[in-house]
Amino acid sequence: MKFHSILFDKDEKVKIFSSSLDFYKDLNLNQIINTIISYKKEYNFTKFFYIPIDNIETITYRQEIMKDLQNNKFYKIIDEFCQKMLNIQKYQKQIEEFSYELYKNSWFLQMALIYIEALDSLNKSLNFANLHSKGFLLFRNFLNNYMQSNEFKILLNDTLNLQKQLDSIIYNITIDGLTFKVKKYEGEEDYSKEIKQVFKKFEQNNINETKSQFDKIRGINHVNAKILEFVAKLYPKIFTALDEFCYIHKDFIDKTFQTFAQEVEFYISYLKHISKIKEKFCFPQISDKDKSIKVKDGFDLALAYNLIFENKKIVKNDYILTKQERIMIISGANQGGKTTFSRAFGQINYLSNLGLPVPASEAKLFLIDKIFTHFEREEYIGNLHSKLQEDLIRIHEILESATPKSLIILNEIFSSTSLKDAIFLSKKIMEKIVELDLFCIWVTFIEKLNNFNEKTISLVSLIDTNNIKNRTYKIVKKEPDGLSYTKTIIEKYHLNKEQILKRISR
Repeated sequence: MKFHSILFDKDEKVKIFSSSLDFYKDLNLNQIINTIISYKKEYNFTKFFYIPIDNIETITYRQEIMKDLQNNKFYKIIDEFCQKMLNIQKYQKQIEEFSYELYKNSWFLQMALIYIEALDSLNKSLNFANLHSKGFLLFRNFLNNYMQSNEFKILLNDTLNLQKQLDSIIYNITIDGLTFKVKKYEGEEDYSKEIKQVFKKFEQNNINETKSQFDKIRGINHVNAKILEFVAKLYPKIFTALDEFCYIHKDFIDKTFQTFAQEVEFYISYLKHISKIKEKFCFPQISDKDKSIKVKDGFDLALAYNLIFENKKIVKNDYILTKQERIMIISGANQGGKTTFSRAFGQINYLSNLGLPVPASEAKLFLIDKIFTHFEREEYIGNLHSKLQEDLIRIHEILESATPKSLIILNEIFSSTSLKDAIFLSKKIMEKIVELDLFCIWVTFIEKLNNFNEKTISLVSLIDTNNIKNRTYKIVKKEPDGLSYTKTIIEKYHLNKEQILKRISR
């Protein structure tokens, strides 16, 4: 039975999510991805985070795999297998660095033993595992068939027979000054136990044993190599068999298992990351027809990861759009969580398109094809365009590339021009967004956009009414009243009634 991938439901050509990588930085997705891939740098699975899926079947396929991996016992089984495959990969690299052929061959045999043990252990575990996902069920069938194949049976038989022969080798080393002799064992007295007993008092019981046998680079010096060479001459048939084994089975590793280990680390590392954040994650319901959206308790994953080190509370928000609503217009006090709110929504949509659990307790989403962002940036002195012109160029490119299935996130645009011009330009952009019928989150100081038409809803960042210096970071559906700005400015410039009267009385 064929098994092609643990990532894709079928053989398919994947597409890059967007021609621009700006949104990765704007949404702090680059922070999230870099942290996740740091858990297993040896596996090159970075690319999988940059290829979101454009069909619900494959997203569902991945979600089912993630649900199987949420079983802690099964997670450990797969994680242990991946570690063994990683050790095999290290064996391969280490063997390439050895200059002594006999030593290479002995390591090659050990690598084959690790490979066989890894597959045998995984096969036994999978046969008893309660699996539901199509991906793991297909892989289990593939593994079963592979281990019943003549190819594997021959490898198994040759490896175990050769190891048995090598284990039967016993030889003596006689050391005389700077010279030594190697000969077959002929019943001489074994002094190894006596020597061990003499040096037992020097043992250090508190030394921590390393888990990996690759923490230190192993090698062989010229003396050990010479001893091995003499032993090979004493047992020529066995070492000839070792040479033949290495030649016949030089490509014994089935690349399917290496690919599986690399791809499944995409899931394992993500689960490892979100387990550090003690908040609810969910598998979103995704539709390519129903454009209504509902997200409960959504939060910014990048910010949440940083906050756990500061022991601070994670603020969660809801996102609700009915069947006709498409655009969230967010206004309110500065530093009130508006940008974080928009970032979180972008992250949730992006992660859902990877088939991963999203940072929310509940989520119902539409299948987004592209995400575009326009966040405020500092003016680059070497740019030949003005700040306003640069904004217009970027927004024009976004609107030209966007489709009715896209998501646009705009954050405080047109701050470099007059209010009159900003309102005029914003309304023109809004008309195009409405015409395309796409999704949009727009953080703006222009409150006239909040009730543009039936496709827009107004959201406001709340402040603590008892202390306007405090931000709640909660974003709620509400009409803007301008009080947030007014109170903030009054506080900033000390313009409340008491402060003004005090100044006048001086």
